[in-house]
Amino acid sequence: MGRTLSEIYNEAKRTRDSRLELNSISNSSKMSVMDAITWITSACIWSFENILDVFQVDLIEDIGNRINGTPTYYANALLRYQDGDVLMMNDEGTIFQYANVDETKRIITKVSYSEMKETGFHDTKLIYKVATGNKGEYKSLTTDQLSRVQKYIDQISFAGTHIKVVSRKGDVLMPKVKVFYDGKISQSELCDDIQQSLQTLVNNIDFDGVLYLQKVIDAIQSTNHVVDVYINPNDPQQGVFIMPYGDDDEQLEKVKVERKFSPSSGYYRESLGSGEEQNIPKWKDCLTFEIEGNEV
Repeated sequence: MGRTLSEIYNEAKRTRDSRLELNSISNSSKMSVMDAITWITSACIWSFENILDVFQVDLIEDIGNRINGTPTYYANALLRYQDGDVLMMNDEGTIFQYANVDETKRIITKVSYSEMKETGFHDTKLIYKVATGNKGEYKSLTTDQLSRVQKYIDQISFAGTHIKVVSRKGDVLMPKVKVFYDGKISQSELCDDIQQSLQTLVNNIDFDGVLYLQKVIDAIQSTNHVVDVYINPNDPQQGVFIMPYGDDDEQLEKVKVERKFSPSSGYYRESLGSGEEQNIPKWKDCLTFEIEGNEV
């Protein structure tokens, strides 16, 4: 960060005053010719240093987006993928690109990546999680779409780079807790309000962000008319659970969140409650209710 104008002026003045040959024309007045020259010179230096700061920001941004196979480069490339279009080499022969930019064909809306060691290779393998849709309504790509995306990333990746793109069904959140409430509204109304609180919670978690057990409890607790949220430590069926999915859309083993959980898919959602998820309870079926003071 560049220095302030006052800092530059004070340093210039100290340097000027240290020169014996200038002592004879020194003047303590701020309106003196020497002070005016010092202020003008300081202002020029200040302007130059600020220009360098701006240039440095632009340079860092350009370096981050440069074509050299960085993880960020591939993440940005996935966001620019146009489903159904064919990549072509540019006239300089340096990069693949589309003939026309069509944002309506950009089906990938969220990307995250991680690195992992791969047996038999010295370099790490890049795993990219992708999803389509808007915040709170993310979905996995279809098998055909994912296949085309993988071919796309293979085409633009640098030699020796190992990249896998995955798009999994959202991790299903199951808060199996007991809710004590004040009884001022019906259980049905309270259940609807809690569902909205939970939806707000998952909407506000960044893509591929960590889910914290306490924040799930806090979301339910923050709902109007809720007095307390209780998890019986002696009941293995109570707690906050996650049902993740694998690469082939198979349901993995249910996980109990002890403190925090990192998503398999990159996002969280409520069970569909039907089809292959008919045995996975929706949020309203996870919750049990009791009016505060009525417990036996």
